[in-house]
Amino acid sequence: MKKRPDIAIVRQHLQRIDGVSRTWFEWSLDYDDDGSPLRVKTLVVEVDFDTDPNSTGFRESVLDAIADTAKGVLSDETTMIVSYLKIVPKGLL
Repeated sequence: MKKRPDIAIVRQHLQRIDGVSRTWFEWSLDYDDDGSPLRVKTLVVEVDFDTDPNSTGFRESVLDAIADTAKGVLSDETTMIVSYLKIVPKGLL
């Protein structure tokens, strides 16, 4: 896969995983104890299978690959901070 300078390196790595259909960031606003605003960054990974563990299409190995890849890239290849990782099934947004 060709590197795309217009998206984060963690997204580039995740999009190489079989079963991942797309990725994006979502932002939410929270507040610390003194009322100062905090931006919370969530990395969302959309997968092309049912995420219900009881489904015959459930792919736990892909969930593990997503978690391992995100953790490795974020700790070893970038200084980016991500607050949350969210995995969602395609078509249920």
